[in-house]
This record gives sequence, structure tokens and C-alpha cells, in this order.
Amino acid sequence: MSAEKLSVSLDSETLERARRAASRAGIPLSRWLDGAARREAALDEARIALEEHFAEHGEPTKEAQARVREAIQATGVGRPVPIEDARANQAALAYLDSLDEESEE
Repeated sequence: MSAEKLSVSLDSETLERARRAASRAGIPLSRWLDGAARREAALDEARIALEEHFAEHGEPTKEAQARVREAIQATGVGRPVPIEDARANQAALAYLDSLDEESEE
């Protein structure tokens, strides 16, 4: 992955919150900001794709929406995760990120 340096301005509260989040994740602030930007860009692109799909094919029926809700609920997406599991997941991701950083050097 190539990186490009840039200068950005952030609200001081936003910057402090981002620093805390990066610290909790055990990753550098720049990596945390990169991940946040990637997620936001992916959500924006997904929203645009969905709007284009609806414009071409129309809105889904109430029955189709209900089937999708049932399928999502069956997967467990959106269910609360016990704090111990969330912490273990964060630690595992931070470890994997550190391995990725080592391989880039």
C-alpha cells in the first residue's frame, strides 16, 4: 500500500477523540484516520449504488424488506457483543495491524 502525505485541519475535539480511539485500538493516528476515511467512503459509495439501483429497478416491496430484515437478524448482525469479546477482537486486530506494519518496513 502506498501512502501519500497531506495536511488536514480537524476540529480540536474531533482530533482528540480520534487520538483516543487510535490509542484504544493500539494503532497510529494516521492508520486510524485512514480506516475511518475508508469506511466513510465505502458507505458513501454504497449509498450511491443503492440510489442508482432503486432509480433503475424501483424501491423494494414491503415483503422483500421483511425478508431482508429476517435474513440479517438470522446472521446476528447488529446484536450486542459482550465487552470482553469486543476487547479481545480489538486486541487481535491491533496485533494483526502490527504484523502488517512490520511487513511493510
